[in-house]
Amino acid sequence: MTARHRGIRLVTLDVGGVLGTVAGPSLGTALATASPHDPATVADIVRTHLHTRAHTTPELIPRLATELALPSRTVRDILRAPRPLLIQPTARALLAGLRDAFPGVQVVVCSNLAAADAAHADLIHAELGPLLDDSYFSYQVGMAKGTGPDLFEHIARGHGVQLSEIVHVGDKLHDDVHAPLLAGCRALLLHPHHADTPRVATGDRYRTAPDLATAIHELHHWIPTSTPRPTLPVRAAALIRNTHGQLLLVRGPDDEKFSFPGGRCAPHGPDSPPHAAAREVYEELRLTVTPGTLLWAGWAEAESSAGENKAHFLFEAHLHGTTVPDPDPTEVAEYRWASHNDALHLLHPAEANRLVRITRGQHHGWQHLVVPRSYIPEDDIH
Repeated sequence: MTARHRGIRLVTLDVGGVLGTVAGPSLGTALATASPHDPATVADIVRTHLHTRAHTTPELIPRLATELALPSRTVRDILRAPRPLLIQPTARALLAGLRDAFPGVQVVVCSNLAAADAAHADLIHAELGPLLDDSYFSYQVGMAKGTGPDLFEHIARGHGVQLSEIVHVGDKLHDDVHAPLLAGCRALLLHPHHADTPRVATGDRYRTAPDLATAIHELHHWIPTSTPRPTLPVRAAALIRNTHGQLLLVRGPDDEKFSFPGGRCAPHGPDSPPHAAAREVYEELRLTVTPGTLLWAGWAEAESSAGENKAHFLFEAHLHGTTVPDPDPTEVAEYRWASHNDALHLLHPAEANRLVRITRGQHHGWQHLVVPRSYIPEDDIH
């Protein structure tokens, strides 16, 4: 169950090169300079083997040294070298101005950081903490930018926004532009020669600026004019029966009527309808199911209270393991096992319509419901 896209609702900010500057070579630069590997390979090794580790353990150093083709002593000396972070002098004022102008937009830090530089995280919290809604340092959350969409997906879930409602501000093309764009976010690149950088996406998804002050100024223009890209939400649900033939129904915290358990397919990545149905059933109810026969595939007009059109997939699903739901209260306020006839009265009219069509052998079509009512379905497939 995901909030609808309403433009930019969350800004994520990198630390090095954005909110602050490291005095001397950064950890990644020092390792890349010492290693015989090319810088891109070193950066990938550092993201994978160093940035996501909560502690710099004795076992980590020789493993990292092997990957980097360096002596363990060299890696140990680089990790121990001091790298103080200097906060940008105007960072506090610029963030305060952004918060004042857009109180509804959340602001968080999202940075790849090794445990060896944990003092950088402490400084950000001490200097800028009151102006931030949260912070996501890779060594603390176990996920790094540039290794996949996991970190941005984690942030989106934690703050109740869609990926397309996030704009990430950073100074590296791979970690701060390509990674958020591939995850489905927007990106703002800070680079002194920003006008000469490649244009990698449209203006509503990607912009550039030479420094933090200009980036904040750009956000002041971008946030109010950001508009959702037109999309058709795809919902995948499961029709689950118990041994008595009863149907499993759920009601969300903000819903009056019940529905079949399920949710939206992710707009990016390999989240196919059957996979999404099984994933949503587990997230909502902690039940493991295997999707089977596709019972309904179709399009519904103005089904939600917001008037959204949706594409729907409803699968027959088979339970494995426990048959007792353990609902997530943020997703499910109530669940019921209902007979076929009781389900028709409990379900949202569009869901009841689909159930009736399935029993009639009508497994696809489109629906238009003008007003909700006590449900007596009309055959309106065209």
